[in-house]
Amino acid sequence: MLMKIKIFIYALCIFLISLLQSTVLDYISIHSIRPNLLLVFIVSVALLRGNTEGAVIGFFAGLSQDLISGKLLGFYSLLGMYLGLAMGSVNRRLYRENFFAAVFFMFISTIVYEWSVYFLNMITREKEGMMLLFRNVILPEAIYNCGVLVFMYVLVVKINDMFSGTERVARKY
Repeated sequence: MLMKIKIFIYALCIFLISLLQSTVLDYISIHSIRPNLLLVFIVSVALLRGNTEGAVIGFFAGLSQDLISGKLLGFYSLLGMYLGLAMGSVNRRLYRENFFAAVFFMFISTIVYEWSVYFLNMITREKEGMMLLFRNVILPEAIYNCGVLVFMYVLVVKINDMFSGTERVARKY
């Protein structure tokens, strides 16, 4: 029963975040830079829940981003899965509710994520200056994602506490 509730809540979060990402965020962009809420969600869940849940959430969040973008199907899925796996592996080595560590890893994750997207675009079709892209897109998006992470991380911590509490109760019986 607990697993069904967890799957439902994660699926609902991914759906709502994808909906926000594809509609509302166009209106709050700063110099045409929008935060990547799905990336923030992947990193938050992976840091709090570990590499298995991080990888699964990363895969499905990436799949929803693949479906929204309409580009190469599977690229964002794999990228999200690997990112969730890597960030989930980090969670054993730090205090889970540490905001500074979460912001640091969000910043690094955004840079790695966007560089990977850049290299895919470079291979497939778009040729743009690497440093120009870093200065105009990747760095502002990393800073924006770190700001959004502070708010989303609080929400994911509350969801994590809810899951942890129900898991402790389920283990008693």
